[in-house]
Amino acid sequence: MNTRSSWLPYALIAPSVLFLGALFILPLVQTIWLSFYADGALGLANYRRMASDINFSAALRNTFLLTLCVVPIQIGLAIMMGLMVQKLDKGRDTILWIWTIPLAVSDLAAGLAWLSILQNSGYLNSLLYGLGVISDKQQWLTYETPIALFIGIAIAEIWRATAIVLVMIVAGLQLIPLSHNSVGVSATPTFLLITLLSLRPGVVSLVTPRASFCSLVLGS
Repeated sequence: MNTRSSWLPYALIAPSVLFLGALFILPLVQTIWLSFYADGALGLANYRRMASDINFSAALRNTFLLTLCVVPIQIGLAIMMGLMVQKLDKGRDTILWIWTIPLAVSDLAAGLAWLSILQNSGYLNSLLYGLGVISDKQQWLTYETPIALFIGIAIAEIWRATAIVLVMIVAGLQLIPLSHNSVGVSATPTFLLITLLSLRPGVVSLVTPRASFCSLVLGS
């Protein structure tokens, strides 16, 4: 291996490493440091106040429950969408591009968009009222309707993050030999043993709780 080949891989990933370090790792370290800093001294005061908050246990429970409900749906949808893309002969890139549009939307913009849909005077109430489905505006995002609130946040998160799961699933499917992948879901044992096992590394990383958007909405 010559000198250029030895440093070229590191040079190619250097911009991404610098980007992640400046915009993600450094703020994360600062946030952890600030969490231990309160009233001019280091300690656990912030954590004690958080744990003693009346809404802490409910928020924690709802966040984990939302993760348990949303992540399997996202993985299932992403696997089905990925297999559909694999079977297409034409228009594959276009459909994949359309399905991954939510990746270009920030969490803040997505939250505001869904808020405008689900709030009392939002688009959903206006549509249902215009169609005569409801006689008065409904409350979708209040603690008086916890089921509707939970479903609304779950739908928003599924729309927001399924595209991320889809990208990882499609990348995993590309690594499966065509001779195995062509069998598809018609042969269940082959599909389970080859396709799903080949996707296991990516699926395991996806199952790791990543409910930041859910937590942001619930916390607000």
